[in-house]
Parts: sequence; structure tokens; C-alpha cells
Amino acid sequence: MYHSSRAQAFLRSTPAAAWILPLALGCAGGTTAGNTLAECRELAPASVARRAPEWNGTVFSIVMENHSLSDIRGNRQAPFLNSLIAGYALAAGYHDSYVHPSEPNYIWMVAGENFGILNDRDPRPASSIDSTSHLVDQIERAGLSWKSYQESMGAPCGLKSHGRYAVKHNPFVYFADVNGSDGTVFQPSERCDSHVVDYAELAADLESGTLPDYVFITPDLRNDMHDGSVAQGDTWLGNEVPRILASAAYQNGGVLFVLWDEGSGQSDDPPFIVVSEQAKRGYVSDVEYDTSSYLKTVQAVLGLEPLPCDPDPSATLAMDDLFEVPLPSFTTEGRPDVGPSPAVQ
Repeated sequence: MYHSSRAQAFLRSTPAAAWILPLALGCAGGTTAGNTLAECRELAPASVARRAPEWNGTVFSIVMENHSLSDIRGNRQAPFLNSLIAGYALAAGYHDSYVHPSEPNYIWMVAGENFGILNDRDPRPASSIDSTSHLVDQIERAGLSWKSYQESMGAPCGLKSHGRYAVKHNPFVYFADVNGSDGTVFQPSERCDSHVVDYAELAADLESGTLPDYVFITPDLRNDMHDGSVAQGDTWLGNEVPRILASAAYQNGGVLFVLWDEGSGQSDDPPFIVVSEQAKRGYVSDVEYDTSSYLKTVQAVLGLEPLPCDPDPSATLAMDDLFEVPLPSFTTEGRPDVGPSPAVQ
């Protein structure tokens, strides 16, 4: 398995020149400057998340594929996306974490590092990530709920790519405490089956009003612009996003992030759009944000500890300037400060 403590020991005991070159060769043609093998901090003891009332809805993320901002912004083949850019907030200074290919970028979105992974392989029992400090562990410890909705996956907890479903775009199943790896075989549990589901389940959850607090959506390889065109992806979003925006989970303090894993041709300049009633309308930010900024913003909205796999969370900016309503600020204990609890008011 990928053990963060073992990786840390490797970095401490190995001269920099000995490991920088292999990392650079690990993904030909791509940058690996952000590659991280860091030991995560243990999560704080389980406690109920204290979410600010302005941010009490669902946090949605839809992740698209392999396009730079210049491919989307102003493109006549993407009218729906450009309507979102005009009507909500755009992080024009956003970049990925300088790792390629796709898989490490997706893992970074939910853990704040890539655990040294620089490939697109399906998960394997012996190389699953042995960490319990990633986002969905935080969510469950805080008494919140989550689901990953994967288009074209079919049966839940899909650990093998097939058809238009690519496991590399489903980060949660790379973690041993989700995929059930014991180092030799997978033993998927009810946790994986009930949380990593086919995209078709989203319609039922929208209809029943049972959306979780955190929703991660991956379109299939055609609709996420990986194999399909910009126009195909834009049409898919134009059909699907309005259903999310009509939900109470979004309208009552929710936020939708529409982002791309990386730019065109393994460049590092993908689009990042924030859709929220709290977003600054028509705003374009030139602040330099990255994938860790995105994760820290998700954690702030959900009332979670920031970036437990980052050695210096305070050095990463949350995406405050994209919103009219301030994001919860972090206390010295690493918890969002949302004011006094009702018990002491």
C-alpha cells in the first residue's frame, strides 16, 4: 500500500537528487513539480461539524477533463459554461497542483496531496493508499454524509475501468479504508457500496430530497470532455446542472464547483467556476489558487479541519474572494470559527 509515513521516511533518508529525477520521468511530457509524499496528521477526535448557517447546503463538485481556460472561455461551442462564467464567479488564476496525469489530480482534490502517485492505473490491493485523513473520513467523523456519483459505472464501488467509466476519475476508491484492501485482495464493504454509486442514483436522491452534504460527480469519458468534444460536455452540463440548481440542497446555502482536472496537453491552467447564491456575480478573480485551495474551501464550507495532509495549511489560500459571504475562518485549533454555539449565546 501507499503508506504516508513510509513515504516520509523515504524522503528524509534519500538525497533530493536521487528522487527528483525518477519523479520527473514518472509521467513523460508532464510536470511533476507538485508531487507530494507527505505524512498526514491524525484527524481531530470525532465531533459534530459546526457549519455556518449561510453555508448549510450541499457542496457539489463536477469534474471535467483536460481543457485549459482558453479552450472554454468565449468558446461558442460552450454556451452553457459561458453563461455560468457570466452569471457566477470564475477563478481565472487557478492552476492544478503541477502533477500529471489525471489520477494524481483527482486524489489531490480529496486529500490535498497525491501520495507520490503519478500514473492512471486502476486501484490494486497492494498499492491502495493507507491513509485515514482524507476528506470523506473527515466528513464521516463530523457526522456529515457524502456520495460519489460516477456516470456509466453501473454496479456500486467500481474498482475496474470499463466502457466509458474510468476509475482514475473516481478518487475515493484508491483509499484502502474505502476499497477494503487488506494488502492482498479487495474486500469492498457496505461503506463503499453505499457511497460510491452510479450517476443514475442522483436523480432519485434529488427527487427524494436526500442528497448528502458532499457530492462528487464524474461524468463518463465522453461527457467529461476527455473523449468527447467541448460541445458534448457543455450540452451534458446544460442538461444536468439546472436540476442541481433547482434543488433545496443547493438553494439553501449550497455551492457547486465546476472544475477540470488539468489543462490541455498536460498544461496546468484549467477552468474553475463557482456557482452559488453566495458567489460574486460575474466576478473574475486573478488570485493564484490551486487544488489545495479548492479542497480547503470545501472543508471550510463543511466545517472541517483544513488540509490534514499538508504540512502548512495556513500557507494555502481558501477561495474567499469569489464569494459575497465570507467563508468561515479557521481557529488556532484548526476548526472553522462560526461564532458562539447556541448553548453559550
